Amino acid sequence: MLKKIIISVFLLVFVFCNTFTAFAAATDSFVRVDSVGGQTSAVPAREVYTVSNVITAASLGIENSLQGITDIYCSQDGEVYILCGDESRLVILDSDYKFDRELKVNDQNGEVNFSGAMGVFVDKNNDIYIADSLNARVLVCGQDGVVKGVWNLPDSPLIPEDFVYSPVSITIDDEGYVYILSLGSFYGALLYNPDGDFMGFYGANRVNATALDTIAALWDRLTKNDAKKAVSVKSMPYSFVDLAIDNEGYMITCTGQIKNKTGKGQIRKISPSGQDILYKRLTNGNSVSSSSVNFLENKMNKRQGEQNFCSLAVDNEGFVYALEDKYGLVYVYDKDCNLLSGFGGGMQNGIQQGTFHTPVSLAVNGTSVLVADEYNCSVTVFGITPYGELLRKAHTMYIKGNYIEAESLWKEILTNDRGNQAAYRGLAMASYSRGEYDTALEYAKAGLDYTVYDLAWQGKIKLFVEDYFLLIVVVVVLLLAGIIALIVKKKRKKEMIVTNAKVRTALSVTFHPFRSFEEVKYKKQGSLVAAIVLLFLLYIGFVLKATASGFLFLQVAPQNFNMLYTLAQTVGLVLLWSISNWLVCSMFDGKGKLKDVFIATVYSLIPLIVYTYVYVIVSHFLPLAGVEFLNSLMTIVWVYTFFLLSVALMTVHEYDFFKLLLTGAVVLFLMIIILFILFLFYMLLGQVIDFVYGIYDEIAFR
Repeated sequence: MLKKIIISVFLLVFVFCNTFTAFAAATDSFVRVDSVGGQTSAVPAREVYTVSNVITAASLGIENSLQGITDIYCSQDGEVYILCGDESRLVILDSDYKFDRELKVNDQNGEVNFSGAMGVFVDKNNDIYIADSLNARVLVCGQDGVVKGVWNLPDSPLIPEDFVYSPVSITIDDEGYVYILSLGSFYGALLYNPDGDFMGFYGANRVNATALDTIAALWDRLTKNDAKKAVSVKSMPYSFVDLAIDNEGYMITCTGQIKNKTGKGQIRKISPSGQDILYKRLTNGNSVSSSSVNFLENKMNKRQGEQNFCSLAVDNEGFVYALEDKYGLVYVYDKDCNLLSGFGGGMQNGIQQGTFHTPVSLAVNGTSVLVADEYNCSVTVFGITPYGELLRKAHTMYIKGNYIEAESLWKEILTNDRGNQAAYRGLAMASYSRGEYDTALEYAKAGLDYTVYDLAWQGKIKLFVEDYFLLIVVVVVLLLAGIIALIVKKKRKKEMIVTNAKVRTALSVTFHPFRSFEEVKYKKQGSLVAAIVLLFLLYIGFVLKATASGFLFLQVAPQNFNMLYTLAQTVGLVLLWSISNWLVCSMFDGKGKLKDVFIATVYSLIPLIVYTYVYVIVSHFLPLAGVEFLNSLMTIVWVYTFFLLSVALMTVHEYDFFKLLLTGAVVLFLMIIILFILFLFYMLLGQVIDFVYGIYDEIAFR
């Protein structure tokens, strides 16, 4: 009896869990978080949109299913047009998502068949445009379904002879210009004026070519023969998959899967001149066009295919909504390419509410987002949450420059999501606008906003200098006077500041390289202990530079820092250079011993060691503009370090400069070979360990 009860309970739990899985709303909303070093990662976040309705034939109370959905569109009065292009049907819903009617399109010859139609659009006069793709035409009809006009391929010399006309998307701007996107067109959208005259192509993508591509193309042109021409492949720009007109009258386009398999440049705002004018402000204050912005994910768990945008929409506030069909994800971006939210999912197997199997189209109705799923024959309506309303309003105010007015909204957002970087950035800008620099610094650091942090830091420095200018001058003068007095006193008494001769030789290398290295070579004034200490200081300096520099100058997140990699970069590289140089120069009549080469090499790095510690200290005081100064100083330091190393090795091995260059090239080649051998040894060792571990497993399980 007990056994039957346990089995019954288990079955009930199993059925309940499966029922919950099938009908529960999706909760995989996410945003992107920036980290030090320019890396971005997707993290779970509060829901901005949640499922409010799922439209199916059953929910509408109609007999025929919504099979073959190819597009959806929401008109200005809130009506929803569902195009079942595969079935030559157009279903119209009212603003409450209730069934209104199924439109029959007809002309003087009777009912018009538009099977295979891919797009639908409704203008401000409520005229309906159907992109009848398979029949290579655009049908224009009224609300009664009567065809008013047919737009075929225009007869124009601007149309290439091999152009295949297959309309898939239509949009019309406020001035009445019509844009028709043809499937696979590399030339952009076909543009018509309000009178219906064809004007040409608008806003084509461009082929991004590197310098090597240009050289290769020039070489092919110079050497091309008939055989090469027959097998040559011409690089073409990627075609748009959808387009929309934003609230400012500009065209927003999205491009499908591209060659480099990233989301870079897949969403663009096209100006009348064809330029991309959609920009993203980076955390360091620079702005880049969307052509270099990745709108998709760098990594996806359980990857089943490359992400691919398939549909696009823009609302009245300029927020951009994009749908990708591989994972069924919906992305919401503001005007500055900041991701408000990503949601959806399904990975081509979605059965839960809010996930998709084969998403094909996306539309916006006010603040609601509608996604059509061809496989499930349904349209999912996502309503914005109270948190989403708050986030949307705050982003809009921030973009318009109303920083202080948006402050209360950002604070409320943080009560709902403590990890929202946009909220910290908004609060940082509000604090800076009021002159509260300390608070702005805290918020900017939390939001990783280098721009506001730099502005607040400059403001704080300015106030400090104004308040303590006289004291600063007095301290600097006294400090300089004390140093000069100490040097003069030592000179008069002929006393040495550093009494140890070997240490004094090491410290004088930077200022008297020829004399100092001759003392190391011929007077045995080189100290192995001093060299080891200096090498250790170099390693510690690189560690501090990576982890303890000022906020504006950090290049890597502390949690991503690898001390072993830094050890290999410093200690390992110096040892590898010293051993390789000694081995090579021994074959080229070099006079230096391994100890001399090591000491001379480390002594040559003293300027770099000093610079590294100066960098760490100064980075806590300089504004962001100081990066250029430190980078210029670093270039000078590296050049001088190379000079010192050249002098050191010429002295130690008794070489001239040209022989030094020859042996240096051989040394670098030997270093590469040694690294390659070490890599092979590492790989072989890993395989041996796996083999031994496999044997151990077999023995342990037997």
